[in-house]
Amino acid sequence: MMFKPRRIIDHLGNIATFHYISSLLYRAISCKVDDMTRENLLHRQKWLTLNFFQLALNFIYTICISAYLFIGRNLHSIIFVPMTFIVLGCGSSNANTSSIQAPVVLSDSYYSDLYSWNISGGLKQTRLGRGINVGNYLEAPFEGDWTGGKVLIEDDFKIIAKAGFKNVRIPIRWTAHADKTFPYTIDSVFMNRVKEVVGWANNAGLKAIINVHHYNELMRATDNDKMSHILRLEGIWKQINEQFPLSKYSRTDLIFELLNEPQDSIHYNDWNDIIERLLTVIWGDTDIPQKNNTQRIVMVGTAYWNVPDTLPKLSLPHYANQYNTIITVHNYKPFHFTHQGAKWVNGSKKWIGTTWLGTESETAPLITLLDNMTRWNSKANRNFEIYLGEFGVYSRYADPKQQKAWTAFIAREAEKRNISWAYWEYSSSFGVYDNKAQQWRPHLIEALVPVK
Repeated sequence: MMFKPRRIIDHLGNIATFHYISSLLYRAISCKVDDMTRENLLHRQKWLTLNFFQLALNFIYTICISAYLFIGRNLHSIIFVPMTFIVLGCGSSNANTSSIQAPVVLSDSYYSDLYSWNISGGLKQTRLGRGINVGNYLEAPFEGDWTGGKVLIEDDFKIIAKAGFKNVRIPIRWTAHADKTFPYTIDSVFMNRVKEVVGWANNAGLKAIINVHHYNELMRATDNDKMSHILRLEGIWKQINEQFPLSKYSRTDLIFELLNEPQDSIHYNDWNDIIERLLTVIWGDTDIPQKNNTQRIVMVGTAYWNVPDTLPKLSLPHYANQYNTIITVHNYKPFHFTHQGAKWVNGSKKWIGTTWLGTESETAPLITLLDNMTRWNSKANRNFEIYLGEFGVYSRYADPKQQKAWTAFIAREAEKRNISWAYWEYSSSFGVYDNKAQQWRPHLIEALVPVK
């Protein structure tokens, strides 16, 4: 056996153990969703964390056997590599480390049918009950653009109904299929497609909510252009109202949601004015008294993204009441948890690893938010049904147990207050249903429709 020169042995890159540890370290810090396979690799981090001490003992044993070869000048290297593993972890975030070490503390009662919604799906307590958004389909510029080519089929609604949901919210980007000039004609092929989807939902026993979603041109309009877009919105609703008459689509089976998440250039006063305009389009002459059962039920959100905080700024005309109007709000708080790593949100990469464990300090602000909604609704001449039209957690980076806890907490607390709801969403990046596996994701479906 020939001995290698000391200068070669001493070079860190020529030590076999260094390559072994480097490989281990590389796998350890690859704890994310693989960009090629879409596999969630978080289990590597969890396994390594749980077995770190055993790995350390094995490593020390190996070092001891090899000590006589390189224990001298390479001691710093031996110490450096495991220390690097500890410091880097998975994404070098303290939040990531705590998400593994700290358990979810939310009471198990939230994973049960705490308020007896299972039998009726919430229809005994509310008009709409439990529901789900079929998001990213008809709200995309063209159906299939955001779902890898998949389009909605009739079986989707049978699957949703069989799971125990009672309503589906169908976000629709009408503006991608409507002329920009008067009379703002909606493409007949697209209109028939929406009719087909609504028909599938109703045939499955689901109540359908259709809206105007992603009217981005209106939200970003200048003061000079704003009115032209408001008139276009009126024209779109005039056609929807004509194509979905009460004689064919029952007022209890189809709800009209005026506009998704008014924002940016649509201020409080703008929105209150738009509501009146659209109610006139849908209900006709509001000066003539009408029986409530002859009016389409409408759903009205709040300005600035439908957040509950802006309810006090919502001003409804006197003829909007609990029989013909449902109030909708959205909730994604705490946003850094629910949208960690979301590509469409600036700065969200920094939030990766944000935790939600169900502690008192985490649940208290959400309880306050829901209580404030109930308090607003208890005032004279209100008593509307409140519909939590969107809530959910982006799935790619959130810990599944924490995602389940947050989802169950929001759903049960809404049910406690007789607030109907629809989770965002069915089968995309927040999705409860796995299209490839053709099954519900257990941690989410159990949070939404508890089996206990």
